[in-house]
Amino acid sequence: MGPPLVMVALGGMTLALAAAALWRVIDPLTRPEGAAAAAPTESGRARELDREKRLVLKAIKEIELDYQMRKIAEKDYREMVERYRARALRLIGEIEAGDEYRSLIERELAIRLKLPLAEVAKPVATTAATAAATALATTAAMTVAPTAAAVAEAPKAKPCAGCQTVNDEDAQFCKKCGAKL
Repeated sequence: MGPPLVMVALGGMTLALAAAALWRVIDPLTRPEGAAAAAPTESGRARELDREKRLVLKAIKEIELDYQMRKIAEKDYREMVERYRARALRLIGEIEAGDEYRSLIERELAIRLKLPLAEVAKPVATTAATAAATALATTAAMTVAPTAAAVAEAPKAKPCAGCQTVNDEDAQFCKKCGAKL
């Protein structure tokens, strides 16, 4: 087995690899459009959600480590962890619900917008997907500007006579200075 035979073998392997690469480039172009477009979208969405979930959970761990090492204040730690956990719960709900997630959220929002505020508090969830949709709908409903009826039904806040801090309607003591209201 001499050097010319080794060169022929290497040249043959190079041609085989070039042909495989060319086939990989040309193959998606020769498929029907429906088959090529449908498969990556469904699995790609699930993969993207799973990747984002892992990143959010990793961020929570990093924040907890920073808090334990006293790099961030407790107030900032609580705020960031709460925000990341809410995002992680929404992502997990989306992953569990699969393709039905968006329709469940829209249906739940439509129901909640039609019901009076007293009935909205009733639990509606029966499945994991509906529970996830309910959680997301609740957070989405909180971000929407309140209606006039909702503002009128909201409890009236009491300002403290001593420090002028606004307290809840049912509060008996000021949340800042502790004075009796």
